Amino acid sequence: MKVVYFLILLGLALAACAPVGVQPTLTSSTPTIAAPAPASSPAAPTSSACLPSGIEPSSIVSAERQAGNKVIKVTVQQKLDKLSARCQNGTLVDSTGKEIRFYELAGCWGNPPDNYQDILQRQQQELATLKAQYTVIEMTCNPSGLPIQ
Repeated sequence: MKVVYFLILLGLALAACAPVGVQPTLTSSTPTIAAPAPASSPAAPTSSACLPSGIEPSSIVSAERQAGNKVIKVTVQQKLDKLSARCQNGTLVDSTGKEIRFYELAGCWGNPPDNYQDILQRQQQELATLKAQYTVIEMTCNPSGLPIQ
């Protein structure tokens, strides 16, 4: 129940980050923690075949602004390559066989909500719980790497 509540708050927080006129509508309480989708075949040859819906090999995991306004971006594919990820029986796993999960981070607020500290604290607790069982790829809430206004 805590996970669903957290994910609803996360969705609302992310919606607050979107530019005016692009506000998403929350129509369900579908978790943003993405479990790998079943592969089309039991032993798919590549790790990208096991990616959950909404996650593409080109999706941005992190974006860091460097000197000279250069932005260094890391994609899902780069991260999976670094983890030596593979698709095993329809499940995305790292080189040790540990299941990989994706987690969309909160915290991209130009003007944070009143309860932003609670949201971030719950996020840290949830991440700690997930990391105990899975390899977690934390997806940035700011894929552009540019300052949030």
